[in-house]
Amino acid sequence: MAAHAAAAPVSYDIVVYGGTSGGVIAAVQAAKSGRSVVLISPTPHLGGLTTSGLGWTDLGESSILGGLSREFYHRVYQHYQNDAAWNWQSRSAYGNAGQGGPAFNATTQVASVFEPKVAESIFLTMIQERNVPVVTGRLDLGNGVVSSSGKIDHIRLEDGREFAGKIFIDASYEGDLLPGAGVSFTVGREANATYGEDYSGIQSARATKNQLPNGIDPYVTAGNAASGLLPGVNATAGGADGAGDDKLQAYCFRMALTDVPANRVAIPKPPGYNEADYELLFRAIEAGQTSGFFKFDLMPNRKTDSNNNGGISTDYIGKNYGPGWNWTTLNHDQRLALAKQHENWQRGLIWTLQNHARVPSNIRTNYSQWGLPADEFTDNGNWPWQLYVREARRMVSDYVMNQRHCSGESVAADSIGLAAYAMDSHHTQRHVKNGVVKNEGDVQMAVGNPYPVSYRSIVPKAGQCRNLLVPWSLSASHMAFGSIRMEPVFMILSQSAALGADLAIRDNLDVQQVPYSKLRPVLVAAGQALGEPSAGSPEIVVDNTDTPRVTVTGTWTSGTSTTGYIGSDYIHDGNTGQGANQVAYTPPASVTGVQRVYLRWTSHTNRASNVPVRVVDAKGTRTILVDQKSNGGKWNLLGLFKGVQSVTIMTTAANGYVIADAVGFAPVSADDDTDDDGVSDIREVEVGLNPLVSNSTFFDAIRSHPDYFNLHSDGEIFDLHIHQPVYTPSLLRFGITMGPASDVFENFQLVAPQQPGKRFFRIALHSDPAAFVTALAAGQNRTIVVYGTSLTASGAWVSQMSAWLSAKYPNKFTIVNSGLSGKNSAEGLAQLQTKVLNRNPDTVFIEFAMNDAFLYSDGTPSLSVQQAKTNLETMIQAIQQQNPQVEIILQTMNTVWNSPTGSNQSASLRPNLAAYYEMYRDVAAGRGLLLIDHQANWAALQGRSPATFQSYVQDGVHPNAEGCAKVTLPLLQWKLSGGRELP
Repeated sequence: MAAHAAAAPVSYDIVVYGGTSGGVIAAVQAAKSGRSVVLISPTPHLGGLTTSGLGWTDLGESSILGGLSREFYHRVYQHYQNDAAWNWQSRSAYGNAGQGGPAFNATTQVASVFEPKVAESIFLTMIQERNVPVVTGRLDLGNGVVSSSGKIDHIRLEDGREFAGKIFIDASYEGDLLPGAGVSFTVGREANATYGEDYSGIQSARATKNQLPNGIDPYVTAGNAASGLLPGVNATAGGADGAGDDKLQAYCFRMALTDVPANRVAIPKPPGYNEADYELLFRAIEAGQTSGFFKFDLMPNRKTDSNNNGGISTDYIGKNYGPGWNWTTLNHDQRLALAKQHENWQRGLIWTLQNHARVPSNIRTNYSQWGLPADEFTDNGNWPWQLYVREARRMVSDYVMNQRHCSGESVAADSIGLAAYAMDSHHTQRHVKNGVVKNEGDVQMAVGNPYPVSYRSIVPKAGQCRNLLVPWSLSASHMAFGSIRMEPVFMILSQSAALGADLAIRDNLDVQQVPYSKLRPVLVAAGQALGEPSAGSPEIVVDNTDTPRVTVTGTWTSGTSTTGYIGSDYIHDGNTGQGANQVAYTPPASVTGVQRVYLRWTSHTNRASNVPVRVVDAKGTRTILVDQKSNGGKWNLLGLFKGVQSVTIMTTAANGYVIADAVGFAPVSADDDTDDDGVSDIREVEVGLNPLVSNSTFFDAIRSHPDYFNLHSDGEIFDLHIHQPVYTPSLLRFGITMGPASDVFENFQLVAPQQPGKRFFRIALHSDPAAFVTALAAGQNRTIVVYGTSLTASGAWVSQMSAWLSAKYPNKFTIVNSGLSGKNSAEGLAQLQTKVLNRNPDTVFIEFAMNDAFLYSDGTPSLSVQQAKTNLETMIQAIQQQNPQVEIILQTMNTVWNSPTGSNQSASLRPNLAAYYEMYRDVAAGRGLLLIDHQANWAALQGRSPATFQSYVQDGVHPNAEGCAKVTLPLLQWKLSGGRELP
């Protein structure tokens, strides 16, 4: 531990915490994207619930599968096509029953039912194929998330090991990175009012499924209230239905059982067994329950996925929270201890059903044939490794998935995957109701169709952690989480999280800034099923019942017969009074700027197919025709409008019933580009283009032929060209060429701005002159020391620069040439005091790269790049220490060649000269020093006209006076004058 604690954090592009199914998929995708990644698992076995007994997959619809999630279930399918996979029963004897469809779907070639050991083997293979390093270790839950500047810097495990990353993905079931990262989250059930839901919060009246039989007495001694309530039974539900609380739905283990004698391990009475813990079981049996104590969903080879299935079953209701604590607040060891209590409860349940005298013999006989499979969980007493943590922390971000998303009433426009399972919550507590014990909290609310999950729901709020993605403990209400939390969706969202992380790293963006217009094509290319592109749904709704904002003209009738409406009803015109009837909606004052405007109606064959809808905005009045025979019960986008004043549903010439239900509004952000044509929606609205239809051809024509559109004329143009622009997360580099000869006048290396939302560079060819030039122009005297190799000591550039300055500022400066012929920066550092510091300079030019790059006769460098950098920075520090106001100007110099009139080895002895020049660029950028980058000009000349280059550098190293005048001096004038003076 001490050794671990002393080690520096190991750094990766992406750090995935959580050895769950989603964690595995996220890590595999990160590696597939070419990123360095580590998967940190608190447990030695990978796969979470998918490898711990949940083999009867809660899929909903197989159409949601895509990418790596589909690959996993396809590999399962392939495994069971091999006869060798069927060792405890034949393939034909299995029967092929799965949840809502076949276990092995020959059409899609995916399997939704499988043994735990098969799932683990497939996950391990996927990890190994991508060479993903896996670390087993538990997060330090107290101080394990180390953040700075709004980002996670690294995480620390309990044993002291630390892992740094550019992006972190929390794939734990508990959302354990959220508290340390400063991310908003919640635990428990929201009130219905929080997100306008119907089934959230306390649910006593609707708790009809998995309910206890009627008539169970709640007291320790039946009929005697003084004896106290049975353990785990509350006096009340704690509030009215729909009220929020901080309780968690129950956990359990998804037990794998078998009735194959040769593979069956008997389940003995667990340690500490207490008959009183099963009093509710006995009373439920006495009240008439004879079966359904847990499920027997069959996996291959006569194994079960045995889940909760009754009023008294495997769920250990009310045991994952208590006064002042819940599962998320426990440390790792406390969680293990509580999980062991869950295990003992379930082992005791089976033993009781099989052996206890208070259980009727027919029940004992029916359950006695089942035991644990000897070939599963072999290092854990044949018991699953992972407790089913159905719900723990849930992030609260700027976008919260809720019941309306599951029902389709609201649609996320930035889909990163689909969910399709019912909104499913297990019971949360037991309480006394009408004098008997009842369970509370079970909700089963159907989902009509697969629905998209928003990218914004897996990233924290803007302004919170900028490099964290959360595919499990995502931003969702208790209701929506009950649908999204299924393992296939976890894998889907985790792959999308990894792809989002890759984009954030590539473009140096916060995770909140990743544009969906870039993310969606990447997700599609990875095979993710996202649903059809969506225009999203409104944030502000004006319903027909909102009297202050709705003006009804003519005769309209309330209707509820066709579903899909907003609020309590919709209204219709009775198919009469065409032209006279209309309904005008006025947006609230908060609806400003450019808005997406939506309309909602209910569809029927008697509706009009040509309903005119008039929109008045800042640009005037437009009328859109909508077909109300179709697309009912959903938000339909009318278009994007600026300064919306009113939306009016009219009946003029309508050919059927006209419906008026609701109008919705959603603001358009500055970065939105719905049609992905490279121009923002807002800009297109401003210039009168349709932002919903790509105008890329038109924009390309403008860019290619600006003169055709009279944007400017040739007579106004002076040709300057940007060449080879390169943008990295830390630097922006580009060059400027000018004139017909395409001579390079400047190479720029600028520190890249780190301002969120900035996407473009506007470059003006103007910069501040060198400080000494500004001082000379102000009449101040200056001492200038030029320091470097023989390129400076005998270089014509020094005298030419002096002549240029003398013509402008006579008798105002002194140039001291301290060049050291044949010396490198080590000697430069040694002589710095006498050659530079004793001169008390105002400005110092430095160049030593030419000789630092020189090789000894044995081929080794006289100075490595790092040694040369250290020498250079030591010289800079010493100069600045003597005079903090001193101006230091770095220079890269010319390229070289093997001239027969020189050493004939000038280039061969400097094979890595470019790396030394690059080091000068890095130092200049890092320290904010002026750099005069001659190398690019000389390299361009050498490539364009080798004969001219060689005539200028006749000995292979030293430019002559003509070369300096033609190549070196022009850039000096350009740079030192701040781009104001050309040669």
